[in-house]
Amino acid sequence: MAVYTEQINCDVVSIRLDVHSKDKIEKILEDMTFLNYRLAGATNQVGSNLPNADFIWYKDEENKSISFENNVVTLRGEWFEGEIQRILVSFIASKLFAADRFLFHSSAVNYKGKNILFLGGEGNRGKSMSQIEACKRGAKILSTETTVLDWDGNYIMGSQKVYLRKRAKGTERIDKPSQDEGVAKFFEKDPDYELYKGEANIDLVMMPDMDGNYATVSGLMADYEKEYQTFHCLCDYFGMHILLSSGFPMPLFDTPELRLKRANFIAHFAKQRPYVYVRCATPQILIDELEKFL
Repeated sequence: MAVYTEQINCDVVSIRLDVHSKDKIEKILEDMTFLNYRLAGATNQVGSNLPNADFIWYKDEENKSISFENNVVTLRGEWFEGEIQRILVSFIASKLFAADRFLFHSSAVNYKGKNILFLGGEGNRGKSMSQIEACKRGAKILSTETTVLDWDGNYIMGSQKVYLRKRAKGTERIDKPSQDEGVAKFFEKDPDYELYKGEANIDLVMMPDMDGNYATVSGLMADYEKEYQTFHCLCDYFGMHILLSSGFPMPLFDTPELRLKRANFIAHFAKQRPYVYVRCATPQILIDELEKFL
């Protein structure tokens, strides 16, 4: 039985994947789209310079299983690529958090000289539409789905694709409409998207809460709700709510130490920045309200 080895690199984190299989393996991941959308920047390579495997897959075993012991993920049996990608997102994210890289489920732009992060918190209602409207008004993109910051809120990297147009097998969702439908509802067409080049530190966080029926309400968020919503945002990457496939929940990659680190980081981060909450019906109103706080 042959062993195929691959390495995934994401900023300061690298992991080694070993696949045991009687058949030749060309690639573990045929498509890196979902991984890059969720991790903001990942590459894979054949072979590895790491001494030990972090992820082991015994592909030919009859019974499907997953375990996480001694910091190693072990798969047995048949797993779809999309399922593996979901596991890798949470596994690699846990290592990024341990390395003081903080992943926000968010979009972010440079707009009118300010670096603004649109927070996907507990509700996640409107971060993409907020970004599109800001880009219509001249904003440049820092990130679209995931924003990675260091301890002091400096921008490290961000996902670059505005839309996730392709999902690997095992990540399909009938309840996720094409993002084009949202654009068609609120905009005549997509604006021209331009990426921001250069260093950035987040100046302001915005919590969008958009629904076509909402009356407009906006204001600064209090300290507790700032931290509460940000904790939801960061916890998204551990996939605690994710069912990988029938009978198989996501392994527990979170630890008490990582939870405390996130809470301490959030207290430090939120204290230094204003958070603006906007509840409204459309992205146009949302950015109008945001501009009152710039």
